[in-house]
Order: sequence, then C-alpha cells, then structure tokens
Amino acid sequence: MKRYETIFIVQIDLPTDELNSLIERYRAIVTALKGTIIKVEKWGKRKLAYEIKKQSNGYYVMIDFAGKSAIIDELERNFKIDDKILKFMTIMKDGNVDLAAIEKETQEKSQTEATRAALVVESRESAGPKIETDASKDSSSSESI
Repeated sequence: MKRYETIFIVQIDLPTDELNSLIERYRAIVTALKGTIIKVEKWGKRKLAYEIKKQSNGYYVMIDFAGKSAIIDELERNFKIDDKILKFMTIMKDGNVDLAAIEKETQEKSQTEATRAALVVESRESAGPKIETDASKDSSSSESI
C-alpha cells in the first residue's frame, strides 16, 4: 500500500453544497477501492498562474490517502470526465505505508484538533468582547510613531 496526495482545482463559481458533494464523491471512490482517507483539506479560492479553460481563479482541494495504484487510475479517469475539474495532480508521498501508523497519525491529528478547538472556545469565553475607544486608538497610534 502506498500513500498518495491528490490536488485538484474546481471551477470558482461552483456552489458550496455542490463542491461538498463533489469532494464526497471522490472520497467515496477512494474508500470503495479499499483506500484509506488520511485527510481532506479545502485550500480555498486562489488565483491561477495562467488561465485554464478560460478561468483565472479556482478552488483548490487536497486529498491525502493510502491505497493501491488502481485508485489513482479511477480518480484520474473521473477527473478527466468531470467538466467542473479544471486541473489535477497526484503524487506518491511514500512507497510503503503501514495501516497502523496511518491510523495512529489520524488519531493524533484529531486529538490535537479537538484540544485546539477547546482552547479557542476557552480563550473566547475568558476574553469577552473587546471594546476599543477613541482614546486607546490615539495612544496606540502615537506609540507606533
């Protein structure tokens, strides 16, 4: 089993629910072919270096997964058929991957994300609303000069 990373660019004018269903479809392809999804990241809207299919902006999505090469063939076949996909690229990150190590990595990431989210909520609750007055603006602007 090998570890792969696929990045694809979607048309910018795609509605959010349609984008999510598109991502879910490609996630389902990986899992249907007995692959393991490590993470899916939405990188967001970015300007393209050059126009692709008369589009100058695109929405970037990255899927990190482990599986066999048949998954790549099926994903890329679907990318070529889908008109909403502007461009895609798949790279092999690691040649030999242990499933136990991948599961441990995903568990650690989910634990750190949960801890981080709890800290953010806790800091927001303790900070309260910050009110800035004109006097504090004036004193801060004179300090920066």
